[in-house]
Amino acid sequence: MLKKFVILFCVLLACGYANAQTDCSAYHKGYFMLTDSVGNTILIQRKNKYQYEYNRKAKIRTQYAITWSSECEYTITQTLTNSKELRKYKNNATKIVISKSDGRNGYYYNCSCIDGTLKQKEHFVKKITKEEFYNLY
Repeated sequence: MLKKFVILFCVLLACGYANAQTDCSAYHKGYFMLTDSVGNTILIQRKNKYQYEYNRKAKIRTQYAITWSSECEYTITQTLTNSKELRKYKNNATKIVISKSDGRNGYYYNCSCIDGTLKQKEHFVKKITKEEFYNLY
C-alpha cells in the first residue's frame, strides 16, 4: 500500500512539474524586458498580434507580427522599425522556443535561425508590470 502511494505521489509530482514547465499562456500578452548580448535593455510589449520592442540605449523601436504556433513556441516577423540598419530584416521571421518557465518572473528561450538550427544559448525575458515598463521607457 505504501509503495503504491509513493508511486502515485511521484507521478502526480512529475505531472505538476511538467505542467509548470509548459504553461506559457502568461507570456502571450503583457510587458517584458530583456538584456541583449551587448548589454542593452530591450523593453517589450505584446498585445493582439504584435510585439513592440524598444532599445533604450539606441532608441530603436521595432514592431513584429507575432504568431503562436503552440503554447510555448512563437514566430516573430519584423514589420516596422525606425532603424535604417534593421530595415534590411523586414519580413524576416525568427522562431522562439520557450525552454523554461520561471512563473511570474519570466521565461528562458532559445531562438532558431531561418535554416531551422537552434541557437543553444538561452536568454531570459523578465515579465514586468505596465508601470515598470512606462517608468523604464
